[in-house]
Amino acid sequence: MRILFSSTSGAGHLGPLVPYAQALARLGHEVLVSSSEGASAALQRAGLAHARVADPNDEEAKAFWVRMDAAKGDDAQALAWREGFSGLLARSAMPALQQTIGDWRPDLIVRESAEFAALVAAERAAIPHARVAVHSGGFEAWGSTHVIESLDALRRAAGLDPDGGAALRAEKVFTAFPASLDGDVTAPGGQATFRVAASRGTAVSAKGTPAWAATNGLPFVYATLGTVSGRSERVRAAYREILEAIGTLPVTALLTTGPVMTMEALGTIPDNVTVKDFVPQAEVFPHAAAVVCHGGSGTLLGGLALGLPVIVVPLFADQPYNARAVKDAGAGVAVLRPDAASLRSAIQRVLNDASLRAGAGRIADEMATMASMDDAARALLALARARTG
Repeated sequence: MRILFSSTSGAGHLGPLVPYAQALARLGHEVLVSSSEGASAALQRAGLAHARVADPNDEEAKAFWVRMDAAKGDDAQALAWREGFSGLLARSAMPALQQTIGDWRPDLIVRESAEFAALVAAERAAIPHARVAVHSGGFEAWGSTHVIESLDALRRAAGLDPDGGAALRAEKVFTAFPASLDGDVTAPGGQATFRVAASRGTAVSAKGTPAWAATNGLPFVYATLGTVSGRSERVRAAYREILEAIGTLPVTALLTTGPVMTMEALGTIPDNVTVKDFVPQAEVFPHAAAVVCHGGSGTLLGGLALGLPVIVVPLFADQPYNARAVKDAGAGVAVLRPDAASLRSAIQRVLNDASLRAGAGRIADEMATMASMDDAARALLALARARTG
């Protein structure tokens, strides 16, 4: 069979799709990923074929970001869903995506949940479609309330009648979030969520401990605020507070910043911290005793899958939702105002409070009972086969 995946280019959006595409490719099916040029390097590393779509033009993108930078809190997130993901990005992607569908004739289309052109294009071509959640169900349910008008506009432009979000609600959803962190995901007409176990990391190599993980008998802390979030002063300031907090504790740490952050922006690097722009998280987690992160789903779920308690420093998007969910589950601490003193206290707590480690362990046990990626691949194939009979 032919399976077309569709994603926006951000690492937090493309990343959750890649294991599904790779699993189907391993089973011998033809796989193609539709995304903009920004996804090219990641798809090449993953060994996946790339069908390119257009980015918004510079004028449109600049005007959108001016509005985003002026918006605050939930207003900014509503704008991102309404005018970014389901508006500007979807309109830009639609022509090339429809051309790919017409030329390649996929049996199934799988999109990440913030890529909306594929939802409408699949409906237009009468091809079964599914989505992979990149956020918690609670946050995506909230976001979906802000995209209905944009989706109906996309449908009209594609020659379809508006449906008030019916196709969105009817999609089969695949997620790496366990039910205990997923929020209230009940939606009229929705299907049961298919929960897929996140990677449990790479076993510690017998060849020796990496230099960044040498602990001298001290607890090892992994800290990151994501790979693409370093453009704002707020994020740079949070990194500096994290470094100040860790520098006063009897721990060793790795801090990864992504390619946007400069070393100069971090200020003084404590002797007990190694800074890298990137280390695969699956290689880091097995060494760690705790994780400091912004609450993005990739880092959060990867750490919890190994029972690591987390300190969540939410910055934007779904991260405040995830911070509250982790706190409520007793698996970590939320630090909403990340000054050095608060962070120091939070790190000390997760390293010393057995109840938080037990809470993280309960989530790890829950995630271990979820379906495998191969199970998910077979469930996707069943959707395609239901169409062909």
